[in-house]
Amino acid sequence: MRVLRSAIVALAAAGACVLAAELPASACPGGGCSSGRFCLYENNDYNQGNTDHWLDFVNDDFDLRNNYWSGSNDSIDNEASSMRNRRGCSVRLWQHVGGTGAQSTWANGANDGFLANNAIGDNRASAVDVCV
Repeated sequence: MRVLRSAIVALAAAGACVLAAELPASACPGGGCSSGRFCLYENNDYNQGNTDHWLDFVNDDFDLRNNYWSGSNDSIDNEASSMRNRRGCSVRLWQHVGGTGAQSTWANGANDGFLANNAIGDNRASAVDVCV
């Protein structure tokens, strides 16, 4: 009975992630990211073992200072450590507000659990350019 109950809960959570693509905020528990979204995470490895702070994007945002992690009043500016791209196109992160400075670009379907190994670096993203 426990196994069946666990399976039902897991399927319900997976279904919620699929349906969430139609809603605003759609990073899924455990670091998932719904189709049609670009998701940033506050910690390495999509927040595994840390506070589940994330934010997703469908459009450009060249000033991340006015964006906050889900369920938080903490700005995401200069705080992203991992990302997933399910947007359907390439996405670029920029170091500075307005889209200048160091940059890194990821193709659709890319995952990066450690932004420190890219030009953008860890805790340096200040702008998102969607569908570059």
